[in-house]
Amino acid sequence: MTAYKIKIITLCGLISLAACSKQTPAEEPETAATEAAASTTSPFVVTFSEEQQKVGSIELGSIENKPLSARVAANGQLQIPPQNKASINPLMGGVVRSIPVKEGEYVQKGKVLATIQNPELIKLQEEYLTTRNQLRFAEQDYERQRTLSDEQVGSRKRFEQAESDVQVQRARLKALAMHLAAMGIAPKNVEAGQITSTMAITAPISGYVRVIDVNMGSYAQPGQQMFEIVDNHHLHLELSVFERDFSKMKEGQKVLFTLPNVAGEPLEAEIFALGRAFEGDSRMVTVHAELENNKNANLLPGMYVNAQILAGKQELPVLPEESVVRYKGKHYVFVKEGPSTFRMQEVETGIAENGFTEIHPLKELPAQAQVVTKGAYYVLAEKMKSEVAED
Repeated sequence: MTAYKIKIITLCGLISLAACSKQTPAEEPETAATEAAASTTSPFVVTFSEEQQKVGSIELGSIENKPLSARVAANGQLQIPPQNKASINPLMGGVVRSIPVKEGEYVQKGKVLATIQNPELIKLQEEYLTTRNQLRFAEQDYERQRTLSDEQVGSRKRFEQAESDVQVQRARLKALAMHLAAMGIAPKNVEAGQITSTMAITAPISGYVRVIDVNMGSYAQPGQQMFEIVDNHHLHLELSVFERDFSKMKEGQKVLFTLPNVAGEPLEAEIFALGRAFEGDSRMVTVHAELENNKNANLLPGMYVNAQILAGKQELPVLPEESVVRYKGKHYVFVKEGPSTFRMQEVETGIAENGFTEIHPLKELPAQAQVVTKGAYYVLAEKMKSEVAED
């Protein structure tokens, strides 16, 4: 049995007790009249005697405006910014010889993800060594030609040619060294005679291995994605906000969000960027929010979220929270119509804060209408008791 049902049953019992406690043999006709008065004259009107109002400690009040934290509802997804997601592919094709990592494993930047083998690597290293020797010869020839030119013995043209050869070989050697480094091969190791036919594929960022698209022995083509790494520590929200609410959005606003299928307290984020165009044909704009102190390993890219954006204070019509009752899936308040009659008025609720609830009656209420602010569930219990009696 739910707490709501227990509350209603208890209140019904109290009403019955209040009605019975005054009965004596001499007073039975008067009691019968009182009970007859406490009935519903229409499905949404409850007749409640002054005596019953005292027993239920009924209090009345008016709808008033109070500053509440305006909240804008939004839906969206957890996403990873491009700088925290990496697709890894080889600069040179080759046969995959090792894969020392597994999907879902956390890797540090620089960690070897795979090694691939290609005989062309040997030719590249050989070319590097050849160019290095050619540069040494060109530098020696340059020194000879400079000496001859200074002594006005050699040709000026040959000296300039020697100087040009040195510059060409230096540029070529530098380019080959950069090419080797990009392949994960240290030029110094090549100069020391450590020639290899394999190169290491390393992680460019720290994060989780999300995808492995190669197998042992498969051939990895240049530009083919081998791995994908994501850094979940830098997740952010991409929320869709309606056009009518976009003007309320500002950078720095707090966002409370929950995951539909995960229980727990709302998580927090902060808006850091606002979209400047509608999403396709919709009238919605994307708002980006960064998670605060994200250490929750259960948050994954692509998860859907329900969010509330705190858009500052706003004057809103409110009543105390206990003024609003829930009945058959809808929200109601009780409006006093006469000395002993109350009408159920359906309302829409909004923000609940500091003991007050934002309300919007579906039908306009009279000016300064008196609403039950305390004991509303007592009045509802009387209505339900009358319904049972009628059945």
